Amino acid sequence: MKFNSILLHRQGINSKFYFNISLNQTLFSVVNNTIYNKFKFSLVTHSIIQNSNYSTKNNIINNKSNFNMNFLQHLQHSKKSLINNDKYNTKNTTTLVLGNETADLDSMVSALFFSYLASITSKDKNRQYVPLINLNREDFKLKTDCIYPLVNYFNSQYNKKEVNYETCSEELVFRDDLTPSVLNSLNSLQIVLVDHNRLCYDFENLLSHKDYVIESIIDHHVDENKYKPTNLKIINMVGSTVSLITQLYQQESEKNQALFQNKMDTAMAKLFLAPILIDSVNLNREYNRTTDIDENSAEFLKNIILKEEKDFDTNNYYKILKENKHKIADLSIYDLMRKDFKKYLNRSNADGESSDNFFYGISSISRWCIENLIENNKDAKNEIITSMKQWMEKQNLKFLLLMASHLDGDIFKRELFFLFSDDFNKTIEDNVIKGIENSDIECSVVEKSEENRYYFFRQKNLKYSRKVLQPYLQTLL
Repeated sequence: MKFNSILLHRQGINSKFYFNISLNQTLFSVVNNTIYNKFKFSLVTHSIIQNSNYSTKNNIINNKSNFNMNFLQHLQHSKKSLINNDKYNTKNTTTLVLGNETADLDSMVSALFFSYLASITSKDKNRQYVPLINLNREDFKLKTDCIYPLVNYFNSQYNKKEVNYETCSEELVFRDDLTPSVLNSLNSLQIVLVDHNRLCYDFENLLSHKDYVIESIIDHHVDENKYKPTNLKIINMVGSTVSLITQLYQQESEKNQALFQNKMDTAMAKLFLAPILIDSVNLNREYNRTTDIDENSAEFLKNIILKEEKDFDTNNYYKILKENKHKIADLSIYDLMRKDFKKYLNRSNADGESSDNFFYGISSISRWCIENLIENNKDAKNEIITSMKQWMEKQNLKFLLLMASHLDGDIFKRELFFLFSDDFNKTIEDNVIKGIENSDIECSVVEKSEENRYYFFRQKNLKYSRKVLQPYLQTLL
């Protein structure tokens, strides 16, 4: 197999460079720089593209399809096909496209967008790509970052009915739609992971009695190297996974115009632009979350919008998105903890099951200042700890970390609040806290109690978001 020149962007550098590859193999990998320094943890560029079907005649995603549905029709059809799968042709291959378990805006939109793109370009007429929201339907109300852009999209598609978050959720496929009967009805199951590169434990458990194949991975997190996808692997430390999918869409639509009879419209472009702006902090380079790919993808989408809305302004759009994202006044402390939560399994060895394995979790909470809350409400600390214990028990966690962030005037600030279970290994607990205190995270103690096993810090180094902190935290366990 002969490969064309592959263009990769070195993140954070304007220059471009090329690799000319001619290999007789079905899988290639190009890695730019390293992702992890064992001696001093720091995030640097990480770009991987792997593909088992790349050639001059086949695009990155298999093509030549008669798919003529628009985006809304695709969403409606994919849900109907999955829920009523036993009534359809059981020879179909179902590919679930799912984001990570936080089910944030980037994960949701990545699943919706990539499933649509793959459906357009797939040459397999018996394959259905189903975007799956990786949480239960009842928890959709917690996703304030997702509700506005999704509701806004569906409202643009319906003239005679107004869509709210409840009716919006009826248009989508959620994790609890994947019932045992639906799973059993699937003849052949493949998985596409977007915005993560390893299935969360709960989803692995859900599929424990079902054979499946990881078809593709498109992600912007540190690669855990768990799977070798059969089709496509793109891992690039950009601001938003949707940026990577937008780049794929742009490439495919330019090469195969006949397949893209339904052009991307303003409503779609607005939906896809939203997570790019949110995850890159409105394309602000100061936060080290924006790359050339994010900027180029945002520009591509913005130009589509401007064709119909001449006065569209990304700054105003970002402001609206941010305001809606942070509508958390009606959420309890317990709800805030599970609103943007990730669960991790720490394995004592790489071989799998062990009695020493344990779960821990990290909840990210925006526009929430723990220190002010405790100062202004004498019962707040007890409520926080009680809520944490409740969520830890429900999720079977040995410890939980709250990562809170807020604006103090115009200054962005972060806080860390650890709580360890009473039966957790004290040596590991001490190692975690010492590792946090002695790192370049630059934490200062607000309050801690070794007896009650909680530790509250101000975090000075703002670069340590959850995506950056968790891999370092894992090295301390």
